[in-house]
Amino acid sequence: MSVVKEKKRPVKELRDQLRRDQIVSAARACVVRHGFHAASMGQIAAEAQMSVGQIYRYFPSKDAIVRAIVERIVARRLEWMVDRDKHVNFAARFANRHDQASEEERSERVLLLEITAEATRNPAVAEIARAADRRLRSQAVELVRGGYPELSEQEAAVRVEFVSVLSEGSAFRSLTEPVAAPALLESIYRDTLQKLFPRMTDRELG
Repeated sequence: MSVVKEKKRPVKELRDQLRRDQIVSAARACVVRHGFHAASMGQIAAEAQMSVGQIYRYFPSKDAIVRAIVERIVARRLEWMVDRDKHVNFAARFANRHDQASEEERSERVLLLEITAEATRNPAVAEIARAADRRLRSQAVELVRGGYPELSEQEAAVRVEFVSVLSEGSAFRSLTEPVAAPALLESIYRDTLQKLFPRMTDRELG
């Protein structure tokens, strides 16, 4: 009898994980489409093709779903950060923020803006956002110090914070009407990044 249970357990775990992923994907779609507050558990359940009761079997609250959304975004970004085969022209990316983002990136921008706004009112969501920021910042500081071992942890952290402000500000501005010439912006970003990270390659700087 115990052998049979051991064989069935991985199947149930896989099924439960697929269900959780289905719910998270549905919640993402609802938040992007309707906004955080307007995305009700009923809408999420309908999008996931489940009942509300089924949703609560996997997530005890809407905040728990938000945590899962943020954790998946963080996991993707951590994977992206440590991918040594990925080369990104950061200056061009910041300057051409209206044109270069993929559909997934645009979706993430909306999600993070919605979650950030909710964090100003909801302490539980605020802690989710802070925990995500700590994980990403820690990994980024480690990577910067790996490339620039002469920098102290505090000096690396300052550079990471500055680039975070550039990145998050660009994400916010991508939702507004473009008013600055991308070529001029790119030149300014490139000069700034080169001062911060003198050993960045031409490919990374643009």
